Amino acid sequence: MIKRQTILGVLATAVTFALTLLTSSCEKRILPTALCVTDSVRHYYPIVAGEKLHFSYILRNIGDSPLLLDDIQPSCGCIAGKLNANVIPPHDSLIVSFTFDSSKNVGYVKHAIRLYGNILPRGMATLVFDVNVVPPSDHDPDYEEVFHEQKAAEGGLEELVDGKPSEKGYYVHPDASTDSRSHSKFPWRE
Repeated sequence: MIKRQTILGVLATAVTFALTLLTSSCEKRILPTALCVTDSVRHYYPIVAGEKLHFSYILRNIGDSPLLLDDIQPSCGCIAGKLNANVIPPHDSLIVSFTFDSSKNVGYVKHAIRLYGNILPRGMATLVFDVNVVPPSDHDPDYEEVFHEQKAAEGGLEELVDGKPSEKGYYVHPDASTDSRSHSKFPWRE
């Protein structure tokens, strides 16, 4: 009985030692690392509202530890990103592509894209771009153009402005002398 308890005790100690060795050897701390982004602040040429602007950033890990990207947060829902991987090995680079949909913006637009991970010094890097979104060159039609288009299409704009002949509203001139009841029946005979 003593031999059996000793063998079980030795086996339990060996298993505990093996598990401790395995778990401690798998643990590795990921240290903060430096990130270099070529042209992290960009100014794009004007685009027409409704166009999509496609652009990419090259993220380069210049540190000695792998760079882990936890999250990418654009400042607007009009920016969609594509990330091929979220780990950048030391002294390697990764291309991150984005698409900006300008259909909901007009004028000067400035957006930021924040990258979160083990990035020195504060765990975040910011990519900034701006662009001037101009409205399409189609002009707004004036009253005359709308009038002629409507007249040709469905009975005309005149009906929209003046009303249907059967439902025409009118007003009476305040001068009583223009009232038809005050006229003689045949004024040319007098």
